[in-house]
Amino acid sequence: MIDLIDISKSFGARQLFAKVNLRVRDRDRLGLVGPNGTGKTTLFRILMGEMSPDEGQVEGKKGIRIGYLPQELYPSTAMDLSLHQYCIRQVKGVGALQDELAAIMARVEGGEHGHELLHRLAEVQELLHHKDADALPNKAKSVLLGLGFEQRDLNRPLKTMSGGLLMRAELARLLLDEPDLLLLDEPTNHLDLEGLRWFEEYLKAFLGAVVMIAHDREFLNRTVDRVVEVSPNGATDYGGDPKLPVYDRYVEERAKAIELAWKKYDEQQALIKELEDFIVKNRSNAATAARAQSRVKTLERLERLYPPEAVRKVKISFPQPPRSADLVCSLEGVTRRYGSKTVFQGLDLRAHRGERLAIVGINGAGKSSMLRLVAGVAEPDAGHRLLADGVKVGYFAQDQYEILDPERTLHQHMLEVADIQTTPYVRPVLGAFLFGEDDLDKKAVMLSGGEKARLLLARMLLQPFGLLVMDEPTNHLDIASREVLEQALKEHQGTIVFTSHDRRFMDTLATSVIELKDGKLTRYPGNYSYYISKVGDPFAKEPEPTPQASKTSERELEKDRKREEAERRNRLYRILKPLKDRVSAVEERIAKLEEELAEIDDKLVQPSLYEDPAKARELGALARELRAELDVAYDEWSMAAEELSMAELEHSET
Repeated sequence: MIDLIDISKSFGARQLFAKVNLRVRDRDRLGLVGPNGTGKTTLFRILMGEMSPDEGQVEGKKGIRIGYLPQELYPSTAMDLSLHQYCIRQVKGVGALQDELAAIMARVEGGEHGHELLHRLAEVQELLHHKDADALPNKAKSVLLGLGFEQRDLNRPLKTMSGGLLMRAELARLLLDEPDLLLLDEPTNHLDLEGLRWFEEYLKAFLGAVVMIAHDREFLNRTVDRVVEVSPNGATDYGGDPKLPVYDRYVEERAKAIELAWKKYDEQQALIKELEDFIVKNRSNAATAARAQSRVKTLERLERLYPPEAVRKVKISFPQPPRSADLVCSLEGVTRRYGSKTVFQGLDLRAHRGERLAIVGINGAGKSSMLRLVAGVAEPDAGHRLLADGVKVGYFAQDQYEILDPERTLHQHMLEVADIQTTPYVRPVLGAFLFGEDDLDKKAVMLSGGEKARLLLARMLLQPFGLLVMDEPTNHLDIASREVLEQALKEHQGTIVFTSHDRRFMDTLATSVIELKDGKLTRYPGNYSYYISKVGDPFAKEPEPTPQASKTSERELEKDRKREEAERRNRLYRILKPLKDRVSAVEERIAKLEEELAEIDDKLVQPSLYEDPAKARELGALARELRAELDVAYDEWSMAAEELSMAELEHSET
């Protein structure tokens, strides 16, 4: 589909990557990984043709339709549309065609019956039929509900929605647009577990190619067939044992490759030292000077290896809270309402010292509301909250940006919460959360939403809170930073209550899972995998089929294709005649349908026809049916002719 051949890209003196070779094939599932700032998003822009590489070339099929989901979405002229209308009108150019159809029909009803106008009417109707516009409302509803929107959201104007919901709406539009290639830049950031599981199933059935940048390790394991690491040295697919989950295989093979590279580097360094020692000892000796000079030439010809990247985990120690009472926090008979809606009622929750509790539940179950009560940032409508003496509470949520002073720098915001013991940790902690030296003097007003979230998380972890309450803390973190966060929280000696859609994060961190379902809390003493082993997967939802989708997985389709090819090779010779008969029969059917359609088209352009609106609608419907039959016949003829051509070629070669 698309080939990137030896491409390189730099911005000023900074080289993002060099000599990248990447092939995207039909129905590929490809995950791009690497630290933030290594050029993965730039690679997407090159794939889309928005940016040219400094060196190398991009080759691709003509007419490829590419759909792109960026990390952040900016307001568009469609913001006055409702969510549902946006996902109908902004797909495949349907909105413009619907507007044109309405304008033409108004002119026809006003008495205009010119040949060109009626011909354009037929064209627009045919285009809308080809784009399956009549089915789009139901398909849009299915996709939107699958991605976690509620029924009442469908008529909400886009301009009333948060950035996260807008990103989810754009993802829905892309899926409905059915491009040949989907480019997804961190698509999981704005999905909850329910939407995430639906999206995973949808991608299995999607018949186009998918290239994604993702930091959710379990999501990568479930959705891609290859993981490619993007770095300044190029793009690397490490391969490995196909029996292992694809991301875990990448981690294992990458570690092996770096270990082997270190071995080669060390061996070369030993050789260089040996040669240099020989030269120093023997270059002044007439008897051995020639041999020493030979060693000098060997050193000059030697292609020096650079030290490989170290396989290491960034380990940062965070300040620990003082020891607290065993029962750190409890909610007793709490109720939470929003207007007339009761989210939950009469619930009890106890969090003990050292526990790490993951709150799970479907969209709308009240997880964020529960966390706000635990953190004390909201009051229950009934019941009460108890907090142990001396326990300080740290709260992280995606909507806390207002606590940041837009005119203060990133470094100043960190120093605000640091004391004499923690000030030396400010820069290492910032580094762990993707901030470099150049970012220290950035004002908060200049930070993106993701950068603000990471700054808030870094500020919280500098303070010795006895109770940490976190709502989706892994959003906008790359894999290395997630692992740093996991390690820091595992070593935290206080209590942690959190939600996350990163299943690997929950598996690593949680000591108990608390399910919030139907207004009740149920505790499962173990990590997320233990919870799933007990209740199954409550978040799995099957996506409804789309015009191009099938519930057959890509691997199954590939196996079927290979099996059919093998069978075809064995029977090509003896099926030549039936194939010829089939092509002839389809050609006869096409000729008959074209003749019937031509007769109806002649009638449709007669002004007198529209004196009888019922007859006009009847002929219009018949024309659409004939065009649909022709579409099927053309496809059948194309497939039959291709099979015949391949069979004749095979026969001529044997």
